[in-house]
Amino acid sequence: MKKQLLFLILFLFTLNSVAADDRKQEVDSLLNKTRELFNAGQLLPYIETAIKALNLSYESDYDDGIARAHSWIAEGLVTVGLFKEGLKHLDRVEPTKYYKERILAQSEVHRVRGRAYGELKLYQQAIREFRLQLGLIKNLTGEKQKKSYQFTYENLSSVFAQTGQSDSVKKYALLQLESLKGSDEKNEVFRYLVAYDNLGQLYIKKGDLVKAQLYLDKSMELVKKYKIPVVLNTYNLLGSLEEKKGDLKKAADFYEKSLINKREIGSRNGMKNSYRKLADFYKNTGLDKAKADKYELAFSRLNDSLENENRQVVDQVLNQILQLKDQESETKVSKAGTISILVLILLLGTIAFFVWRSRHNRKVLDQKEEALQETETINKELTEQIGENKFTNLIELAKSNNPEFLTLFTELYPQFIQALKTFDPKMRSTELEFCAMAFLNFSTKNISEYTYVTIRAVQVRKNRLRKKLEIPSEADFNNWMRELADTFAQTQVPS
Repeated sequence: MKKQLLFLILFLFTLNSVAADDRKQEVDSLLNKTRELFNAGQLLPYIETAIKALNLSYESDYDDGIARAHSWIAEGLVTVGLFKEGLKHLDRVEPTKYYKERILAQSEVHRVRGRAYGELKLYQQAIREFRLQLGLIKNLTGEKQKKSYQFTYENLSSVFAQTGQSDSVKKYALLQLESLKGSDEKNEVFRYLVAYDNLGQLYIKKGDLVKAQLYLDKSMELVKKYKIPVVLNTYNLLGSLEEKKGDLKKAADFYEKSLINKREIGSRNGMKNSYRKLADFYKNTGLDKAKADKYELAFSRLNDSLENENRQVVDQVLNQILQLKDQESETKVSKAGTISILVLILLLGTIAFFVWRSRHNRKVLDQKEEALQETETINKELTEQIGENKFTNLIELAKSNNPEFLTLFTELYPQFIQALKTFDPKMRSTELEFCAMAFLNFSTKNISEYTYVTIRAVQVRKNRLRKKLEIPSEADFNNWMRELADTFAQTQVPS
């Protein structure tokens, strides 16, 4: 009886294992196809295929497939503008063994999350994700490390351009060029173009037209050298440069060339942006009212068409996500059925040994009672340590520039926050966070490091707060903050 039962259990597990291996091979094949679709720009088929791979991965408990599928679905969702859903999928990558054991997987999660935050205009969070990615990349080797550095520098340069931090734009664009040294110029030509165009745009904004011309000329040299058909940004920047110089005719020529280039490669979104640029240019300069009206109309029509198409794509993707959730539920039900059968078989085995088990029940119960008493003692000790643990957590939140820092600080030190608000009831959260760090006795260097700003910026903020809170110049800033909390607490004590 026992041998027959054991044989049946082993047979069922072997059968399930063989089926799972077949599904794993199918998952790998689907994921390879997924990357091809992404590189070809076919976003909807890309997401659909990744979802199929995810469902099969869950059916076979394939950890690698679950991690990669969630990660690639997230990138697709972020690309089509479904940032919230994309971030949810990234959260589901992190618990996997695949993610925990692979530095590149961790790096990619930070990259996609940074992209999502950047699109949501949460620039500080985006910068933090890309910097966390940089910390991981240094542990990679070879081509993976080189490529990861290039894309991260490019992403950081782009985010800093949106926040107007020109020094950082320059820093990361130059680092990108440095990382490209030794690479085959033809294979990396688009990375070079992005770096040169970013630097050209930077110097146009700074008014250094000579340097701007230098970098944009480098871009055009590469375009001509390798006969590149895609020049989405270079012509537009050359137009901006000529407009700054005051040569409106040349500027118009470059803006028109930019539009022609986008038409030739079929970039409808790029065409929409060019129509907007040309309409504004001809209107603001008074150069040609008829053209201004013509491009304004073209922009409106194409913008309406693209918005309608984007809504359709988003609707289709959302339907896919809803189907994914339904299929996940079905998979859970199917698993539950399989588990129920196995449980029933195991239950039969348990009944066969029931007499033997009954003799041990009393002993097990006694052990449980002892364990319960020990658990209660431990829980009491842990309760006494909660305050210390919260403070440790507070320091870690501050060091990682986590938005939850101010929430926990307010919970632990409510009187200090109340005291600050007596000076200004509408004091901004960034000012409250800064004062909180001073209260915790962080140095200027610490604050600079944790908030990703320069030491000079921290000193300027301290001076502003000194004026706002009327802190005497001879008073130590951090000590004044701690004394403020004590003074306020004393004033609240009933007489």
